[in-house]
Amino acid sequence: MEAYRAPGRVNLIGEHVDYAGGLVLPAALECGVTLVGEETTGPLVRIESEPFGEPAIIDPSRPSAHYEGWARYVAAVISELVAAGIAVRGFTGALTSDLPAGSGLSSSAALEVCLAGGLARASGVQLDGMALARLAQRAEHRAVGVPCGIMDQAASSLGVAGHALLLDCASLDYRQVPMPANLSILVIDSGVRRRLEDSAYAERRREVELALQALPVGAVRDWEPERVLRTARGAGISDTCMRRLRHVVSELPRVRAVVAALERSPAADEASLGESFAAGHASLRDDFEVSVPELDLLVELAREEGAIAARMTGGGFGGAIVALAQTDVAKAMGQRTVERYVSATGRTATLLITRAGAGSGTASPGEVPNHTDSNMIATL
Repeated sequence: MEAYRAPGRVNLIGEHVDYAGGLVLPAALECGVTLVGEETTGPLVRIESEPFGEPAIIDPSRPSAHYEGWARYVAAVISELVAAGIAVRGFTGALTSDLPAGSGLSSSAALEVCLAGGLARASGVQLDGMALARLAQRAEHRAVGVPCGIMDQAASSLGVAGHALLLDCASLDYRQVPMPANLSILVIDSGVRRRLEDSAYAERRREVELALQALPVGAVRDWEPERVLRTARGAGISDTCMRRLRHVVSELPRVRAVVAALERSPAADEASLGESFAAGHASLRDDFEVSVPELDLLVELAREEGAIAARMTGGGFGGAIVALAQTDVAKAMGQRTVERYVSATGRTATLLITRAGAGSGTASPGEVPNHTDSNMIATL
């Protein structure tokens, strides 16, 4: 029996810019999805997962469009492996996850990376990190038609423990950014469930693309933000598309500012981190319009309780916020934030305190993720 594991991710900064060829700064989490199984005789791939009920039984020769429910993800990954020239062998296995679904932590990307990496390995092929990320991205497109960028899958496949991933989504160049040892990452799930295929995610992407079509190639990356916006106004794009574009062009300098703040020696520039996160959240709320009142409240409460920085993370329309805090006060700060949020909204919230984790790879069957400095606290 072999095991393959892929983590979820939290995006520190650089939201809704990956599909515009922007810069993003995600970090892999210590929690994720694990596939345990073995090669079998015959062509079928059979994957069980208790949360989904019925197992997914996939014939690699059958088009993925024939499958429904969660099996469509498995079938889409297998179809992409076959399209990449990999002869997928018969396999039986089981999936487990300690990653909360619908929280903006890329549970679907972790699932796709885990399946792609595990099934490829079981078929005698070792995919490198970026090749694995791109294959998993194509599987997402095939499975549910969500036009996602590369960030989620890249963070899951390329993550390095103790580091965030600075990824250029245009060139796919990347480098690891060390996270200060004295800072913890807090992810607080608002309890507002969202699924990207049911949200306005695709609409937001279309609006950004309409704005980009009015600009010269490379303008967003190479010009100052004000010049980009002046040119877009002159091209007569709609007010809505202008707001979406304003978020994109203002987010790119924020990513660079956060990287610089994290790498400031001898200690991170906490004031700059707080300012960049706050400006990023305001832009997502006002210009990109993907926040919800619960996320706004969580950000406000986290800052009041002592977070260095806080903002919504993920695609939006629900999900979670990400915050940074000094490790010695992170647990108490997070608990107070959750308690106040639950009292104000009556919702269930979940707190995850973690460090940047490792990317996808093999694991020992039955291995329990090491959350030495992590705390998952559910508050009803």
